[in-house]
Amino acid sequence: MKRVVNTKMKQMDLKYGNNNQAIAKELIEDWLDVPLKEYKDKWSTFDFYNNSLKILVELKSRRNDSKKYETQLIGKNKWDKARLKLKEGYKVYFFYLLTDGLWCYEVNANHEFQTSLLGNYARNDKTSELVLIPSIYLQKTIPKQLQEETGIKKVEPYIMKWT
Repeated sequence: MKRVVNTKMKQMDLKYGNNNQAIAKELIEDWLDVPLKEYKDKWSTFDFYNNSLKILVELKSRRNDSKKYETQLIGKNKWDKARLKLKEGYKVYFFYLLTDGLWCYEVNANHEFQTSLLGNYARNDKTSELVLIPSIYLQKTIPKQLQEETGIKKVEPYIMKWT
């Protein structure tokens, strides 16, 4: 039986991610304390970069909170490319914009995670190999202004809301 992709839902998801990218870029720059440039090629492995400081960033926007799943997903292609870039001296970050805030995983060459063939079943997408990053490895980001106002560095959540 031929698979029929729900293109309307896929377009909505792409628009959702693109809209969040502009918002999240500022938050990520604030968190990392570095200016970032956005890759213009939609087929780029990563979303943002700073070549002079050797930083690469991938952003994933999700419509769930950090407690819904025990893992966060990233494409195996992105994981493999990130690990290659580590060998070149880059720092690579995967950010997850979830309903309860912006979360960060800094890619670590010593981490080995499980992989699985998964797809977006609601959209009826084809499956692809994904790396399952345990959510316990994610750090919640807090904007610097809020850190200064409250004296909080890593504990309290920063909740981004959108409709």
